[in-house]
Amino acid sequence: EGRRSIYISVRRNFLSPMMLAFDTPIPFTSMGRRNVSNVPAQALILMNDPFVLQQAKVWAERVLSGGESAPEPRIMQMYLAAFGRMPTVAELADAFRFTRDQAAAYGTELAAAKRDQQVWADLAHVLFNVKEFIYVN
Repeated sequence: EGRRSIYISVRRNFLSPMMLAFDTPIPFTSMGRRNVSNVPAQALILMNDPFVLQQAKVWAERVLSGGESAPEPRIMQMYLAAFGRMPTVAELADAFRFTRDQAAAYGTELAAAKRDQQVWADLAHVLFNVKEFIYVN
């Protein structure tokens, strides 16, 4: 439903591949301590899972529905939401360049790229895969 949740429904015969990759306990037995791993399947899930791609689109819709129309404030807003901080000058330049390159790859003019949902969903998808987003320090 597009909402975050602490509790999700679990069907014992249909376990979520995404949750399994991130060490969710198997619901057949109790667990005293949760396993912790860092495996390539986690990165692959974040790059390819339909849920992650859908959430990137939801985030892009939210960013585009905001009052900002210039790319730089949108990028700053996304960094603040993802990491709780503003982007560095280099990160801002890289993100702006990324949106411009994605627009060119899709054949979208630069003016239209400011409103192109797929360009902003791609940036959201990239931010989901940044180590700072994934790991708690």
